[in-house]
Amino acid sequence: MYTKPCFGGPVKFALLVLGVAAVAGSAFGQAKSAESAAARMQKIEDRQAIEQLLMGDYPRALDSADWKAYAALFSKDGTLIMGGGATKKTGPAAIEEYFTNLKFPAAPVSAACPAKPGAHRFMHVVTNLTLQIDGDTATDQAYWETIGTTDCKSVVEGAGHYEDVLHRENGHWRFFHREIFDDIPPRTTAAAAPAAPKQ
Repeated sequence: MYTKPCFGGPVKFALLVLGVAAVAGSAFGQAKSAESAAARMQKIEDRQAIEQLLMGDYPRALDSADWKAYAALFSKDGTLIMGGGATKKTGPAAIEEYFTNLKFPAAPVSAACPAKPGAHRFMHVVTNLTLQIDGDTATDQAYWETIGTTDCKSVVEGAGHYEDVLHRENGHWRFFHREIFDDIPPRTTAAAAPAAPKQ
């Protein structure tokens, strides 16, 4: 005679455990996926904000000589280094003061040129960005190029690269450490002093 097997006791308990584990695993997987999606979205937003800082806000403030806006792009203890370390300024106030008091030579401009007479126009171009983001800190390297216009003629007046450390401060990305490197034209040694005439 055939007897229907009974799945009570331990078997029923094992099936219940497996069911709970499956539901918990599914919930964990969904939570992990949601967390991963949120992290990916945050990185995309961070990259867009940093690109705006590096390639939009910074060169526009520089080209318009808006030193208050320029300095505001640095964190409260941010440092700007230039000239191989010869110039080093820390904090927005010191950076703004340095550029405000710096005298830029004016170049003559033809009246036919759209630039104002006596003005020399600069355009800074930032390219080739390499960016690494780690939470509230990021590092980047990028090329820069300065286009100068005089008498309606434009030339590349200089080029180099940046090396930066960025911090998120009060919800905004700011320069914590920016070093500007001049790569071309190449540095030259000072001309030798003329020899004294022979007696």
